[in-house]
Amino acid sequence: MGKLKLAVAGRATYMDRLADYIQKNGPEYVEICRHSGSDGLENFLENVQPDILLYSRDNIPQTETLEHTVKILLTDTREPDTDLKPSVFRFQSGEEILRQVFGIYGRLSGRNLTCWYLAENLQMYAVYAPGGHELQLPFSVTCASLWGRKGKTLYLNLSEYSGMVSLLGDQEGETISDLIYGIRQNKEKFQIYLQSVLHHTEYFDYIHPPVNPKDLYEIREEDLMNLLSLLTEQSEYQYVIWNAGSFSQLTESLLRYCQHIFCVVKENSFGKYRKTELEHFLEKESAKGIREKICYVSPQNGNGGVLCKGADILTQLHSGEFAGQVRMLIREKIEEIN
Repeated sequence: MGKLKLAVAGRATYMDRLADYIQKNGPEYVEICRHSGSDGLENFLENVQPDILLYSRDNIPQTETLEHTVKILLTDTREPDTDLKPSVFRFQSGEEILRQVFGIYGRLSGRNLTCWYLAENLQMYAVYAPGGHELQLPFSVTCASLWGRKGKTLYLNLSEYSGMVSLLGDQEGETISDLIYGIRQNKEKFQIYLQSVLHHTEYFDYIHPPVNPKDLYEIREEDLMNLLSLLTEQSEYQYVIWNAGSFSQLTESLLRYCQHIFCVVKENSFGKYRKTELEHFLEKESAKGIREKICYVSPQNGNGGVLCKGADILTQLHSGEFAGQVRMLIREKIEEIN
């Protein structure tokens, strides 16, 4: 995902001190960019493309510059902090200033800063198909297998009736719904809850989706963040592969936290219609965090079917012809799989 860029602009000495403080004491996922000149701010912002601009009155940016940047004024007097004119009082500790800046950014951007922390410690990739696709499940399972060769990988499925249970074995037991519920009740027992829902293959671990799809719509963003934070802190997983279902509010939040999103589309007319409608939605400024991560892929099942029904279907997804095709499609997009 990359680091959060925080630009500090202003000629006053206290702006230098604040930038130095954040550089030394701020989270690792924050990159500080300093501008202290009397002019050239617009060119600086255009080149840096910061997520947050913290500026003083002697270096006020043009209001139309970089719509996606959250601009926060550092004031000498206490002023109302509003969405139209966000501000932070400068005569307080650097820690408190940074806390308020992050709070304003989260409020105005709709993005939880936890995602940058997670990006540094847990790499996530999603497979999504607008309108659905019969190869979404095998493509996502193959992704989990490929990344499982790189490091410890967890596969999670948020799709309705995806066929996962039939593919990986009709194993009765608890699902991701039970894990989420357990975390809500007592985070301290996370390891116990996790082990009770985990299943294993040669290359990756996985958790079954809910038996009742209605449970998917009861998972909140807070639940997702709690789960990912606990996985980061209390597990050895390096990668999480998500099979994203319908474009719910939960799915939208999830996609924003992923490094890349493999969007599985068909090459026929209806597939192109779906892709066009998705692209129209992604043109919105609010969808920028998703748009820049989309990688369109069109896997083929071949004449007669590369995937054949039978006991060896999982083996085919691990190392067969279809796996080779998925590997090639991924390498064309992000070059992270050998």
